[in-house]
Amino acid sequence: MSSFQAHRRLAGRSRLWGLIGVVVGVAAAVLVLVPTAFESATPNGLFARVVPTAGGPLPACSQVASSSCEVSDFIYVANLNRLTELNGFTTRATVPNAFVVSSVDDAIYVNGVHQPQFDATATPPPDPSLFSWSGRWPATVTCQGQPGSFQQPCNVVGNPAIVPGETTAVLFFTWAHANTEPNGVYVFRYTVHGTLNGTPIDVTASSPPILMTG
Repeated sequence: MSSFQAHRRLAGRSRLWGLIGVVVGVAAAVLVLVPTAFESATPNGLFARVVPTAGGPLPACSQVASSSCEVSDFIYVANLNRLTELNGFTTRATVPNAFVVSSVDDAIYVNGVHQPQFDATATPPPDPSLFSWSGRWPATVTCQGQPGSFQQPCNVVGNPAIVPGETTAVLFFTWAHANTEPNGVYVFRYTVHGTLNGTPIDVTASSPPILMTG
């Protein structure tokens, strides 16, 4: 299924499956009304930013999505915490100070007005919310059996984890703008949910604004 087909299929339930922002020149009055912090940090040593693949403006797609009417947003999380000593059987998700991601929420603003009907949540493997996008997450894969047993196969899938000292794109979305959707300046605000040493942590970041046209 193409990105455009997947977008159209899910449009009636949640417009999430193609979210994104693209930098455009917009009036300062509009920017005041929408989240403008393209990157944010927490006191827990985690830092997020959103990097789009195109600069816009983004026209509406015709019948088939193409690179001229769609854009992908890469949601990066940097873990600035200290890397500590590991034991021999530590995985990415169990490294001390690793940020283990459980889901990503998206809230969409058009011309500074929140559009809750477009909001949705994406979850990573092993229980992806959209199967065709499961490969867009950096999941952790380990082998079956006890540590050190060398049993096969290696097909135990765990949640994405950003280890200390690492910057990783935890997910990327693709937005194919349809002519049935509102035109204007879009901003996509992402909230990355996860845990740090077992403690629930949220990290947020917003896309640059993008002008979407008919």
